[in-house]
This record gives sequence, structure tokens and C-alpha cells, in this order.
Amino acid sequence: MIAELSRWVLAQCPNARDLTRDELSLYEAKHPIHGWVVPFEYQADRFDLQVVLLQDFPWARPRVYCTEKFQFMQFPHIEKDGAFCLYPLGTEHNPLNPKGLIWDAIKEATQLIVASYDDAFISDFADEFDSYWSKTGGGKNIVSLLSPGGPSRRVSLWCSTDDYYLADDHTALESWLRNRFPGNTKDYNFNTATHIALNRPILPSEYPRSGAAILRFLRELAPESIELLEDAAVTADDKFTVSFEGRTDDGPVFFAVEVMPPVKQGMKAGRRPDMVQKGFRPGKVPTHIRMQRLFGGNKVERHETMRADPSWIHGRDTPTVAPLFDKRVLMIGAGSLGSEVALLLAKTGVGTITLVDPELLDYPNVGRHMLGVTQVRTFKAKSLAEKLAGDFPHMRSIKYFAENWQSLYGKRPEVFHNTDLIVSTVGSWVAEGRLNQQARNEADFPPVIYGWAEPFSVAGHAVLVSSEGPCFACGMDHFGKALQTVCEWDTETTRKQPHCGASFQPYGPVSLSGVAALVAKTTTKALLGEVYPGTEAIYWASKEEIVEQGGRFTPDFLNFFPDVPEFGGTRQFEWRQKGDCAFCGEA
Repeated sequence: MIAELSRWVLAQCPNARDLTRDELSLYEAKHPIHGWVVPFEYQADRFDLQVVLLQDFPWARPRVYCTEKFQFMQFPHIEKDGAFCLYPLGTEHNPLNPKGLIWDAIKEATQLIVASYDDAFISDFADEFDSYWSKTGGGKNIVSLLSPGGPSRRVSLWCSTDDYYLADDHTALESWLRNRFPGNTKDYNFNTATHIALNRPILPSEYPRSGAAILRFLRELAPESIELLEDAAVTADDKFTVSFEGRTDDGPVFFAVEVMPPVKQGMKAGRRPDMVQKGFRPGKVPTHIRMQRLFGGNKVERHETMRADPSWIHGRDTPTVAPLFDKRVLMIGAGSLGSEVALLLAKTGVGTITLVDPELLDYPNVGRHMLGVTQVRTFKAKSLAEKLAGDFPHMRSIKYFAENWQSLYGKRPEVFHNTDLIVSTVGSWVAEGRLNQQARNEADFPPVIYGWAEPFSVAGHAVLVSSEGPCFACGMDHFGKALQTVCEWDTETTRKQPHCGASFQPYGPVSLSGVAALVAKTTTKALLGEVYPGTEAIYWASKEEIVEQGGRFTPDFLNFFPDVPEFGGTRQFEWRQKGDCAFCGEA
């Protein structure tokens, strides 16, 4: 194949030639199998493109180099090894057309060369800032919890052995660290850093190598921030950390530098005098002198910033994240369904979750619970709260109460009232019927979502009600059995255990995930005002799965949805008030 391809390339490009063995050896680390030199002329300039096939070709695209004319950081889309970065992520790739792959690589490379003659091309450095800044080497990793889009400001900084952490204030940073590292009982020693908002990211030619270089680009991009740095310089006596946020059309980019303390040339480590304080009494260095010494010709370390703020973690800056982060949810039930719903809500970005459940985790629970064997014989609510706090340390609050909701309400009713929404997944009429009654007795009781799964988890329900309109009992008989179901069964669907009155529903985690997603999605929609009390959402699996478990769609369900898809789906409809309801009816 290589011989045939070579003949084809040389026929298409008469001035091309095969790469010599010595030329090909320059790319030995990439495991090349063949390549060509393809000349290209533009505006009286000649470019000798080196087109290299790697060992996985045609599954791997050809690489194109032109290192004598294009160096890393000289122009955008040049990788650190000198290769042209030709294809955006997701570009179609057809390994069955090797000639087309070679020709596309040559064509894309020539287009990149032509673009490099346009001054506007340099703006691509800003559009893909992280790709270049992260490859400059050195420095620390900074975990940023900073809220994007804010003004230039002083922020909180904590330095570990390996990483730096930034947050908007000491309280937020300490909360995050306590959740992230629960075993640490020592007090954190926080410092401060300066965070500066720029109207654009800086270009490679502006990447600072000294403190003075920082001031130079700030005078152009954020002159108002100079005063902020001057205020910070009053208390700075060692390293000086500055974080930046540059705005682009695709969202903000974060990066940071650390201005190293000025040192006397030739002085050994450990014997270095304080060059900032030198010649002045302690605390008496004039601000302009401190600025000169902190931001003079002293070295700058460039740090890579990794965003870990809620807006980025939960939705890559989608607009729904911020509203959800301010919402509060009380979860009654931390079992198999409730634990998965709680995890989905935390991942979605709900900022405050309170878990209420009196039960211990046991071995039979593990197969379909978010917790594992290491948490057996611990309270579900406690262990789940600890897991969520550790996995999502930026949450505003994650609390638990290892008791039933009735006893908790008797002692602390404010826990129920200081929330935006209650989600109940206990699946017990005794508990949920009583909760429904309590909600009807108090006009200011929060809305409640009741979520449950039908046998084998092949269908599920999420009902949103409030203290007005239809209540939960409107859809239940006096024994707490749903009046309308998706499926019906010819045989008993519960399995008994060798204990007095003990039984369970046989279902696995995969089938339950559809029900959990339904409850979580209904919850987030309710929090965002996209669904309203008096709404029921339902989920059903495929007809095939339902039949395999020995069930079928009920006539009532088919009357509601005669066009029900056989491959499963979700729908929502009105949860209607029942005139003779014992809780909210007129009779």
C-alpha cells in the first residue's frame, strides 16, 4: 500500500519527494512508516511540508511539519513537537480512503500557512488559550473555586505541598477543604491572592517572564487593577500570587502566575536577605518602592489553573447551574432510589441537600445502592452525606439526620420549612401518607415530590404537589396503592424473606436508574419553575423488558397513551384532585 500511495503522491505533487531515512528518523518517537517532502509556495515564500505517516495509518491521520518556518508559540495551531494541528475535535475520519487522508492533510496545512499571513490569525491564540498556556511548563497546579465573571478582587489562597487552591473568600475555601479532606483536623493557614479580570486572554508574546512584564500588559488590558495590586503589595512580603480571568467568545479562561521574591544575585538559598524590606524599618516600605521590588525584573512562575467552581463542574457554564446552586432540597429516604436521586441532584448542581433516613446499610442493599460494602452497618444518611460532601466539596451544605422524618419534624420543624422542595422516596404509605397530611395542614409547607418505582423498576412515577390543589392521596386508595399504574401483573411481584413479614422487590440498579433519572429531572425542573404542583411524570421501560418480567401495560395506561412507544419513554400529565379525597376533597 505504501508504494502505491507514494506513486500517487508524487504524481499529484510533481515537485514532491520521499523523505530520506535520516529525515524520517527525526520523528522516531512517533513511529513513522513513510513520508514525503511536499513544496508549497505562497507570496514568494517556499514551504517544504514534511508529510509523515505513522504506524497506525490509515487509522491515524498523517502528521504535517514545517519546522524551519513555523515554531511552537510563533503561530497558533502549531504543536510543541512542531506538527501542524489541522483538525478540530470531531472532524470526520475515513480510514478506508487513505489517499483522501493524505490529500486533506496537505490541503489543511496549506490553508493554515495562508491564514498565518493574516494578522487576525493571531487571535486564535486567545480562542484556544488553555492549549498554549498549559504547555509552557513549570509552575504549580491551581484548583480554582472562583466564581466566573466577577470583578478584579482580593481572593483567598491556600498552598499545599502539591497544589494551590483559590476561592472567593476564606469561608468558602475552608468549607471546600473540610469536605474534600475530611481527615485533616488541623487549622488551615490561608493567604490572599489578587484576581484580575481581563478583557481578553494574553498572547504568547505577552506571557510574563518577570514582574515588570505583568505590569506592562496590565496597563493595556486592565489599568484599573494596578491600584488593586498596589493595595495588595502593602502586606506582601514574599511570593506574590496573581490570578487572571480572560474573557473570550466561548467563555472565560483562567490562568495564574507567581511573582518570586527579588533576590540578590549570587546569594545562596537560606541566606537570602529580604530584598523587599531592605533599607527600611519593618512595615515602613513605601508602596511605590514595594511595587518596584515585587514587580521588577524578578522571576515569574506560570501556573496552570484547573476550574473546580460549581458553574464549571456541573454544567460547563450552562445558565441553569447558578440557580440550582442556590436551591435547597430535603430528601426523605436515602435507600436505593433516594441515594441515586441525591447523587444526580448533587451532580446537577443543587447546592444544599439534607438527607433524612433512620436505616443502616446492610449487605443486601449494596447491589443497588450508591454506597458500597465499606459503608455496611453505617447509617445510610450519614455515609451518603459524607460521600456527597467529599465528591462535591463546593456544595453549600450537605446535612443528614439518621432518624425518621416524623420524629425529626417533632423536634426541628424548621428543617422542613427552610427548604425549597421536599423529595420523598421511602415507598411507605405510613410515612408518605402522614407527610401528605402534614403538608395539607400547613399553608406554608414546601412542595413535595413523591417518587416510587413499580415492580421490577420497569416503570416509575414522580408526583409534584403542594399545600394547595390536588394532594398525593388523590391518586391513592386508602391503603396507599396507586390508582393508576403503568404495568399489571398476573403473579405476585414481591419475594418473601425467611423472616416474619419480610419481603422485597426484585430489581437491579440498571432498571432502577431510569426511575431515579425521572425523579431527579422532575426535581430540577420544579426547582427551576419548569413544572408546577399538580403534575405527574412517568417513566416506562421497553415493552420487551416488561413482558420478560411477566407484565403488560394496563388498559388505563394505554387509554392515556394509545401511541405508547414500545421502546420505553417518559410522559407527564395532570395529577387531578379527587372529589372524595380524605385529605383535600370536599366530601
